[in-house]
Amino acid sequence: MLERYTAPPAKTSWRQLLRREFFPTDRRRDIDGLRGLAVLMVVLFHAGWLRGGFVGVDIFVVISGYFMGRSALMQHPFKPVNFVCRRLYRLLPALLCMIALVSAGMLWWVLPSDRADIALNGAYALVYLSNIWASGHVGYFEGQSIAYPFLHTWSLSLEMQFYAIIFLMALFLPFVRHRKWAISAICLLSFVFSMLSHLHGDTQGYYNIFDRMWQFSLGTMIWILPPLRLSRGAAALVFVAAYAMLIGAALFYRLDFACPSYMSLFPCLAVVALIMLPQTGLARIGLVPLSPVGVISYSIYLWHWPGIVVANYLMAFQVHGWTMAAVLGVVMVVSLLSYLFVERVGLEYEKTARQGARVRGAGVLVGACTVLALALFSISAVSSVH
Repeated sequence: MLERYTAPPAKTSWRQLLRREFFPTDRRRDIDGLRGLAVLMVVLFHAGWLRGGFVGVDIFVVISGYFMGRSALMQHPFKPVNFVCRRLYRLLPALLCMIALVSAGMLWWVLPSDRADIALNGAYALVYLSNIWASGHVGYFEGQSIAYPFLHTWSLSLEMQFYAIIFLMALFLPFVRHRKWAISAICLLSFVFSMLSHLHGDTQGYYNIFDRMWQFSLGTMIWILPPLRLSRGAAALVFVAAYAMLIGAALFYRLDFACPSYMSLFPCLAVVALIMLPQTGLARIGLVPLSPVGVISYSIYLWHWPGIVVANYLMAFQVHGWTMAAVLGVVMVVSLLSYLFVERVGLEYEKTARQGARVRGAGVLVGACTVLALALFSISAVSSVH
């Protein structure tokens, strides 16, 4: 009897591996490019090189609302365990790694007063209440913000709080007859709340989920809006106008235009327009080249601010110019390693593991975050006493 011959698997070249990893075909590359644009704006803003780069956070928030609308509100039936596990494996491993390493490398040599605040901020970040801590301690655009390596996690706390809200909405959605009106009402009420904060000069509303909920809701509403049916020329004009809006906001917006402010509405609407457009030729030119940055944008966001803060602590002068460029270069390398060996590993496990193992693993992640948060709370309490 002839033995059956099985051909060996074809070898995958390094180019194919890179293309599969950073130019995936199972996701919209233009939205990855939007993520890349957003994180570059935030990084350049924190480096002091881009006046209005804070609008990158607005871009992230709208994109998050868009994807959560699909993951929760558009899934029939909604699977709560899958939704929760996906979010935890997406966010917790890299956050836990960043806070553990920065705390271990930094807390032992800073002054006790700084140690108390930094440890407390890290503890709040691990339980996704960093925005609440920040609103009572420091203005985001004030000079003292450079002392806190975990201050940027306020936006991650906002995002997790939004996940909790949309999780509850998805659970109760079968009992809501007019979901379109419900989502629209949440968007409108939050926008009115944000405008009231703006009129009263409440700058700490920058951290508030109620002042930001309309931005998340705008992204979610994309799923209930009628699709754009435009000619190629009209789509190109809309793309150019929306893209120019984002670039113009990043270049020229002042700090007082940050949310809560009616001026934050315009970049958010520009993001909605870009997401609703088909993947035009202009998108392939203006956004797709940034998609590899968008793929690792979460790790870049996590590591760029601690890198800048630690560099300012170590140097005898405020970091800027070529020194800042070198710091950001190191940050990009660390972010890539974080994506490949922490973030991506968690996501792959979530995809391939059986449900029981996924749930147990999620429990381990939550437990590890809780233990580290308690340790940081203790360090903060002891440092405050001394």
